[in-house]
Amino acid sequence: MQMEKMVIFHNIDSVNHIPAMERWFRRYHVPDVLTQYPWTNRYLLYRPIPAPEGARDEGLYTYRIHENWAYDFEYRRGGKGLMKMTPDPCAGCIKADIVHIPAEPTDDFLGADWSYEEHPVLRWVIAYRYPEGSDPEECDRFFLETQAKEIMQMPGLIRFFSHKAIKIEGNPLPVSTAEKSDQPVKFRNWNRLSELWFECNDDWTNALITNPPKFTKPAWATSDKFPFLKPGDDFIHTFILESPDCDFTKTFSPLYY
Repeated sequence: MQMEKMVIFHNIDSVNHIPAMERWFRRYHVPDVLTQYPWTNRYLLYRPIPAPEGARDEGLYTYRIHENWAYDFEYRRGGKGLMKMTPDPCAGCIKADIVHIPAEPTDDFLGADWSYEEHPVLRWVIAYRYPEGSDPEECDRFFLETQAKEIMQMPGLIRFFSHKAIKIEGNPLPVSTAEKSDQPVKFRNWNRLSELWFECNDDWTNALITNPPKFTKPAWATSDKFPFLKPGDDFIHTFILESPDCDFTKTFSPLYY
């Protein structure tokens, strides 16, 4: 059985909401999500770090990154017996995007030959979906046969792998019967999540801004800048360190089962 994970990117519209949202996450949301345990095997939190120079755009997510790991989300607990999840205190202040992927990368391009102690790690995590009206299979061939090879020419790149996304059907989050009867939540389906690792922010800026390789612009591009997708619409990204800040399945308990 394949291990899967949902990577959830969070943005917040004002730092003024952070104290209330932190309390909500700790007191209510994390225990609510853990009603899925043991269907949810791991529930990890990463705190994004300040982005490198030249990386800030509409697609940059800076608040939180969560990973929910499970053996095949289709077989997780359903909504029967669940109560409605506790609403957040700042309705509308959070923007979240969910990318559903195999836990193991589908393509490993660079860096599998070095050991843990050889490099400090800055992880550039990027999710993208191919533009509406394009052929996803053709776009994916371009990524694998052309763009991935050009990415590997970035100076200072130490690790590069990618997950082909799993299409989400319906609501991927644990919801109660009452919530299911409400207006359905719309989720965007993504095509890939890739990770490009560098040793530090300056290495990223050098590789992407100062001395980038020559990239081939695809015919379906919605932006003139690599990865040639419109930030916020077809492309989102964040910067995190190598290890999570919390593993909630080890440090928290659900409110109820």
